[in-house]
Amino acid sequence: MSLVFITGGGKRLGSHLVLEFAKKGWDVVFSYFESQNNSEKILQIILRQNIKAKSYKLDVRNHNELEATFKEIVNEFGVPDVLINNAGVFPERKAIENISLDLWEDTMNINLRSAFLCSQIFKKYAKKGSRIINISSIGGSEVWKQRIPYNVSKAGLNQLTKVLARELAPNISVNAVCPGIISFEETGENEKYLPEIRKIPMARYGIADDIFDAVYFFATCSRYITGQVLNVDGGYHDAR
Repeated sequence: MSLVFITGGGKRLGSHLVLEFAKKGWDVVFSYFESQNNSEKILQIILRQNIKAKSYKLDVRNHNELEATFKEIVNEFGVPDVLINNAGVFPERKAIENISLDLWEDTMNINLRSAFLCSQIFKKYAKKGSRIINISSIGGSEVWKQRIPYNVSKAGLNQLTKVLARELAPNISVNAVCPGIISFEETGENEKYLPEIRKIPMARYGIADDIFDAVYFFATCSRYITGQVLNVDGGYHDAR
């Protein structure tokens, strides 16, 4: 039985990845930070399927917590076959003069630094043939007005994917999936900034299943595929 560890698995895209891997018969461990109630609901759904699963409250900015969580996972479940660095934040729009140092550092620490730290720790335990999948964004290759910390952090994550692929080969493959505009049931301040659907060649916003398909491909494809950064955006980025 294969085991996947997904950071930020308590809500939105992360929770969908958790549930879909479980449907595929994978054992699943995942972390959450604030979404404890939802994480417990997800866990109960999975456990009813006779799948091994556990959730961990984890601040991915904290190196000691990351180390302890990995040790606990390995001791209880064994070494994950796949690490998915999904934890991330999408801050509200801010003009450069309104970007505080705390906002800058928090965005970098969650979107970029945590993926590096998780990958670094994972390497200590990983078996030959293991995989790392980073959840990035088309924002890593685009320039969006008043999204400086987000754009820079995701651009860094794309580059981290490529250098880790070289650094960890041939034992571990490393790839990234870059979602485009994904529609979720939850709404928020950022919904005001969605592009018009007519600007998306496939004529719709993405859904979580679109992203899972790409993630699952990297989780199961030939390990000769590594260092790839894949846009899943309905053609939006390349059509601009």
